Amino acid sequence: MLKSQGIDADHPLRKLFRCALEYGFKLNPTDKAGIADYIEKQILCEFIHFDSLYRIRDAEGRNLEDVADMLAEGDVLMNAQSFDREFQVHKHIGDFTLFMLGMFPTSLCGRKGRELLLGSIIVPGGNLSELYILQGQRSYRIASEFTDKELFLELSQNFQKYRAVIEIVRTYLESIRNSEFLKAKNIIGGTG
Repeated sequence: MLKSQGIDADHPLRKLFRCALEYGFKLNPTDKAGIADYIEKQILCEFIHFDSLYRIRDAEGRNLEDVADMLAEGDVLMNAQSFDREFQVHKHIGDFTLFMLGMFPTSLCGRKGRELLLGSIIVPGGNLSELYILQGQRSYRIASEFTDKELFLELSQNFQKYRAVIEIVRTYLESIRNSEFLKAKNIIGGTG
């Protein structure tokens, strides 16, 4: 998996994430081991660092912000130099789409995506939230073909359930007015 920037286990923000996740999983229970830890460490703690959100870069070193560009970068028939790169990009796309849909859904409202390739179907720019759901599920399924099959298949098959869990985390952070979360919300939402 990707190297994590990490937040110490005793960091106050990490404790908030854990508390909010526990509540989210009470409302959306799962019997799949490792899912809560994965969402905490690989998504919430990772993407709280803004530079991790757009870590996928093209050959010129530019950060890729559009999922369609990330897809091209993660395809061994296009730009990916290895199957490991393909895995890393698809894992990132799954994590990125799940995070954005759960934590910052309003940042996607009114925006159009560029064309996305979903299997052999080209979906022209449309509702970005719907495209993120489809591509997030697809990218996790592809990631499952490389490693951690059960984990990534679970994330793919129950993408909407885990989106709901992350939405509960967002609601929790908003309700306690966490300053780090509110600052990130302003930056990602384009108001900061």
